[in-house]
Amino acid sequence: MIIKSVNTHHFIAVFGFETREVDVHSLLAKINTLSEETGVTIQLFDSSLIAGWEHLFFGALNALKAFSYAENISNKLSVECLLYVSGQRQISVAVKNLGIKPDTRNIGVILIGDTTNVLREVQQKILLITMGKENDAILTISSRAKFDKIRSFFRITETELHTMCGSEEWTSCIDTLTKYCIERSSLLVLQR
Repeated sequence: MIIKSVNTHHFIAVFGFETREVDVHSLLAKINTLSEETGVTIQLFDSSLIAGWEHLFFGALNALKAFSYAENISNKLSVECLLYVSGQRQISVAVKNLGIKPDTRNIGVILIGDTTNVLREVQQKILLITMGKENDAILTISSRAKFDKIRSFFRITETELHTMCGSEEWTSCIDTLTKYCIERSSLLVLQR
């Protein structure tokens, strides 16, 4: 789990975990209850379209900024995180593509709270609820298939990729793709 302080009132934590088949409705109900009990914003993602922990972190940061400037699209910070990470203004499109489904096994998580201790407690409770095993590596782009899926979803052209990539080296291309995903997320506020 990676935790970053973003201002005097908020910490953002991101992590990934592996789990077995989940009952989505039951899991989301438990997550909502946990969020209400702890005051921590929680958002879960199918990690297949996540381009690294930074992608989740900057999506959460942009969502917090949108709320602080009253430019939010949704009424809930957790939903705003989903919209920013997906780069979509339509909640249904964001849920369809980045929301968890019954066959989702690798889940990315954003937590936003006021102390690091509460974020660590919530992480442990999520892992207990889901019988999950923490694995931040699932957030990374580790295969060409995931790379291509992300590039297609975020509509990143070959020209864009090669212009910024600087080399044909795999790690350089992954870093470039991650930066483009973060950029698409950041530009959401300009889409009116």
